[in-house]
Amino acid sequence: MTAEVLKLHLGCFDQATKGWINTDITPHLWVARVPGLPRLLFRIGKITRDRLEQHKRGVFKELTYLDVTKRFPYSDETFDFVFSCHMLEHLFVHEAQACIADIFRVLKSGGICRIVVPDLDKIVADYNPDQPELFLKKIFECDPQSRNAHHWHYNANSLLRVLRDAGFHEAYQCAYRQGRCPDLESLDNRADESCFVEAIK
Repeated sequence: MTAEVLKLHLGCFDQATKGWINTDITPHLWVARVPGLPRLLFRIGKITRDRLEQHKRGVFKELTYLDVTKRFPYSDETFDFVFSCHMLEHLFVHEAQACIADIFRVLKSGGICRIVVPDLDKIVADYNPDQPELFLKKIFECDPQSRNAHHWHYNANSLLRVLRDAGFHEAYQCAYRQGRCPDLESLDNRADESCFVEAIK
């Protein structure tokens, strides 16, 4: 009998992927559990029509609550794969290090972690001294509409170093939708501005 392959998706928000345990801390996962609440929130101007349509499609109903700044509620060596996209930069450095340590803990020996973040090298390369505000928005995600500021950034070298320091014996940079992690056609959805890395426990 073949053992089940277990896959953990961290910080997925509205990008849940079939066959993965899709996790986030978004309030929308609680809103989705109350019949009629999304429509009420739309009527009083608390969510957009696009977000209401996502609720109608059941986008948030299958999410599992998981706060990555705390110890994951899973046993050691549970998962074959762990994936996160544009999540790590929202954590303070000590939180990100603790998160990666817990990813390492819950991965099986030989398990693969794939992390996607905004590429600091690309952000810096786009800096225009005539429009510094655009650079700062990319660094901090400080648009007035955003509640989720960026707290740190990585390029490939710094992220690979963090992964190796956490104990991963192999860590390497990947290209968009290329690597050893499964389901990349669904998981990788932010090509141009991103840095893609994988690490093996």
